[in-house]
Amino acid sequence: MPNNNKIIHTDDELKMGSQYLRYHLKMYEETLLWIQDHQSSNSWNTVRNAVLEDHLVHARVLINFLSKDDTSKRRKDDVLAMDYFINSKDVFEPLQDIFLNNQAKDIGGQAVHITKKPMPKLKSQQDWPIGEIASRLIPGVESFLNAVPETSLADGVKNDCLDYLEKLKAQQILVSIYPST
Repeated sequence: MPNNNKIIHTDDELKMGSQYLRYHLKMYEETLLWIQDHQSSNSWNTVRNAVLEDHLVHARVLINFLSKDDTSKRRKDDVLAMDYFINSKDVFEPLQDIFLNNQAKDIGGQAVHITKKPMPKLKSQQDWPIGEIASRLIPGVESFLNAVPETSLADGVKNDCLDYLEKLKAQQILVSIYPST
């Protein structure tokens, strides 16, 4: 049975998608480093909450980019990592990490909409395992960047993104932004 979700993007569309990848990865990197430098406190901190939520959204975007495949529910304008390997399927496989996929769902379920589900804490006070997300996500992004043909990316995207990853790998990443209590 043919897959109706199969989408083929033009070279220009893939290059545009790579520019968005660069943006999301840069924002992921900078928000993670900012959060590390601004530990939580028990008092309300609007800026920290906003940076945390922004970081989580960028993590979700990157997880979905690396993890979704042609069988996933997707919009026709979505660009996924696997779209860059349409002619060489054996070079890159979508990231199959249950932890990351569950985190993407949790971020979607708790951080980007109002819900009726009871939660013991505000989303900004929850224990988000950003260190573990990073330790699993960074190798996946690096794997994609090392496999993707540079001709499919906009100018400078590959080097910029690899530089962002190097900055993150050079840092001691938190295991969690809130200590378990």
